[in-house]
Amino acid sequence: MKHSVNDLIVNQYISGLKALKGILKKAQAFAAERKFDENSFLQLRLAPDMFPLVKQVQIVSDTAKGTVAKLAAKAAPVFEDNEKTLSELFTRIDKTIDFLKEFKNEEFSQYTNQKITFHWNPGVYMMGDDYLVTHSIPNFYFHMTIVYSLLRLHGVCLGKGDFLGEQNFKNQ
Repeated sequence: MKHSVNDLIVNQYISGLKALKGILKKAQAFAAERKFDENSFLQLRLAPDMFPLVKQVQIVSDTAKGTVAKLAAKAAPVFEDNEKTLSELFTRIDKTIDFLKEFKNEEFSQYTNQKITFHWNPGVYMMGDDYLVTHSIPNFYFHMTIVYSLLRLHGVCLGKGDFLGEQNFKNQ
């Protein structure tokens, strides 16, 4: 079965964002059960030189909305990166999902011809295919994995199913 760009990014990113929200909801419940401030999770880091959990979630969101916008030659909404609570992160994830749902497969018909540039690496670009496969998809899942790992490391009961999110299993 050949997958469309819409399947690969829009549908997968929506699925990943829903899973990310579920993971954060489990962290919220974990904190409530143990009676500590759920927002203390936001500043967790795996290493001193890595971004905290809140920034990891922001990057997942930015990667999803930025990728679909770039590959469809549209502008992505700008979010302020000022979330200070899990509730604000839930809102950001929901806004990202709503944005992704606006896209249709035909909007990606020229994605392979898109020259994708990076503000943090001026003077170079990637073509749409390379950007999607070697940068965007791995970047999305890297930052999502960091969030999962931080919460798992700090006691939130998570498993592979939480990371994978809803699956399309069929009965035999």
